[in-house]
Amino acid sequence: MKASSVLNFQQTALANLKRPWQTFKDGQIWYGFQKTGSKRVPLTTKHGNKHYYKGTRSSGIGRLNKNATYMINWQKVRTYVVPDLSNTELKALVSGNSPQIYQKVTGYADGFKNPDLALNRVIDFVEHGEHYDDLDLEKTQYFEHIINPEVEKAEDNFEQLVAQEQKQE
Repeated sequence: MKASSVLNFQQTALANLKRPWQTFKDGQIWYGFQKTGSKRVPLTTKHGNKHYYKGTRSSGIGRLNKNATYMINWQKVRTYVVPDLSNTELKALVSGNSPQIYQKVTGYADGFKNPDLALNRVIDFVEHGEHYDDLDLEKTQYFEHIINPEVEKAEDNFEQLVAQEQKQE
């Protein structure tokens, strides 16, 4: 097959026979036609793909600075004022009479953010099952004390040493 005279601008005969002539940057063949007309139209959600969400800029509580970190303008942050519902017939989802549970963490430097606490809780869950930490909060007056097992062992050893010393005397 002889290449037509229109296609003679190609560099080789093989390039003349290859259709389509345009490819993406990664070398994949592009099968579309060139669009005609102006492409400078506003991009709306109807022109984007199915995952495109344009937004309304309604939650602009800050801006990006030159280092690409988001700086929050605290004057634009939404604050919600809870009205006084003491003398209305509306009821809350949780009773106002429900007790407050207090928790204290001992033996972990960062408290609840310490990864060792999470690891110890997972180990306890695997070893002892779903109800590994069931304790009656009414008996402890709604106070939960979480102690690192290593600290607890050290305290037990210390108490045993003190008891042994007292027996020897």
